[in-house]
Parts: sequence; C-alpha cells; structure tokens
Amino acid sequence: MVRFGEKWLDHTARIAQNWRESIADQDVVLLPGDVSWAQATSRIWSDLMWLRPLPGRKILLRGNHDHWWKDIDKVRKIVEPMGFYALEGDSITLDGVIIAGAMGHIAPGDPFYKEDAVKDRYNRELQRLERALMHAAVQRRHGEPVLLMTHYPPFTSEGQRTAYVDVISRYQPTICLYGHLHSQREWEVAKQGQFEGVEYMLVAADYLDMKPRLIWTQDHREEL
Repeated sequence: MVRFGEKWLDHTARIAQNWRESIADQDVVLLPGDVSWAQATSRIWSDLMWLRPLPGRKILLRGNHDHWWKDIDKVRKIVEPMGFYALEGDSITLDGVIIAGAMGHIAPGDPFYKEDAVKDRYNRELQRLERALMHAAVQRRHGEPVLLMTHYPPFTSEGQRTAYVDVISRYQPTICLYGHLHSQREWEVAKQGQFEGVEYMLVAADYLDMKPRLIWTQDHREEL
C-alpha cells in the first residue's frame, strides 16, 4: 500500500490501534471495499484472520483490488462463518438501520474510464446499485435510515455527476459513503456533504488517517 504514499506506512498497526480505541463489539463497521490484495480465495485467510478479532459486526463490500471476490455466494460461504456480512447489489438491516451496497465503477466521461465491451462492468454495477437501493426501499417501511456503501465514488474523478448519481438521487438513501480515492487532488474535488437530498462521505482509509469515522448513532447522526 505504500505505493499510495507515506500515509500508508505501518498502516495495519495504526488501523488496529485506532479501531480498538473507538469501536465496541456491538458497533456495526462498514468496510466499502479493498479488503485484501489476494488474487484467489485460497489466499484470503490471513487477511480475514487479522480482521476477525477486531471489535464490531463487520459488513464487507467488494473493491477494485478484491480479485479474490469473484462470486458473492462463494464469498458468503467464506466470510459468514467468520461472523462477517457481505453485500453485492442488496441490503441488510441491523439495529433498525438499513445498509445497502454495490461496488460501482468508473463512468463514461471520467478521464480514467476505459471501454469494457466484454464484461461491461459499468452497466453491470449500475444495475447492482439499483438492485441494492430497491432492496433497501422494500425494507424501509417506517422511514429507517439507509446507509449506501459504494467503493467507487458515484461522481467522476473531476466531481461531475454520473448515471450512478441519478439512481442514488432517485432512491434517496440517507448517506452514501465511498472510498477508492488516494491522492490529495482527488480528495479536494471529491463530492462531500449534501447533494440532491443525499449526504456523501469519503471514507478512504488514508483520507481518514487510518481512523474509523462515526457515521450514525441510535440517537443521532454525528460527523467526525
């Protein structure tokens, strides 16, 4: 991870220390992607075993570096016995809060976008995003808060809206949190705060200096 800058030096120890200082067993921890660099499920165990004893109920989402994550059913067979949850185009309700998840993708119009005619990841993830929010909407019977996790930012790297933003604005989750961005310039243009009734939060680990960010409490939302 040091390829992304000095903020990543000794990051595992710093994450673990900050995690233990601020998270209790009953808390829900949202991990929106890039859980491991492992290329196959056979090589994921050391990372999951590092994560397992840390406090909190952990909800995992796929990131662009999670190459071990190829099939959601197989992923769940691995992580659920370890006490983790995994989301991909769906949602889960814990303690009266609905958490939805879809990885997202770089959108056309972004300078980093590349055509992908074979897998068409852009449209695949757009459909998963809508499925996740539809799934959450069915569960949202009494106005419960909906926390949407994406890995990629729904906006372009230059802060412009995309079809992902159109879907999010239509379903109106309470908060959309995302990671993926690792440079100062990206952080400066990243969309944060209210936009069309949805609150956006960048939660990349290096942006947060390896410290968990409090997203929601039972009594009120608190931003740190």
